[in-house]
Amino acid sequence: MSNTSDVKNEIPGQWLIKPCEEYNDELSYCRSWRGRLYQRYMLGERKDCAPIAEALHNCMFWLQRKDVQELKNLISYEEDRLIRRKLSAENNDVWQPRTEPPSDWNAPLPEWARKRAESIGQYKQKQTN
Repeated sequence: MSNTSDVKNEIPGQWLIKPCEEYNDELSYCRSWRGRLYQRYMLGERKDCAPIAEALHNCMFWLQRKDVQELKNLISYEEDRLIRRKLSAENNDVWQPRTEPPSDWNAPLPEWARKRAESIGQYKQKQTN
């Protein structure tokens, strides 16, 4: 049988997998009162933590038993998660994409902003001689 790292590198998408501790932290937050409060007010309902628990289970089985099927399940979970995140960003209609920059994109800063920037040292006025 081949080495575990060899098996992991032979399977495409292995770079998506996070350490098991991150799945555990994510599950703990999902089940915590703070996580539930966030879900209630941001999502309007309780989030199902079962997929995260299953991902943690798959990760632990991969580490302990070197079960390649568990590794594939974990990669599948991460691929689905990545797709959901991309779709969420693409379907965000809060902002309208620009076709060109604003007409005054390179206008000088207003006086109040220039003074503030000078005071914190992030703006250097060009010296003309």
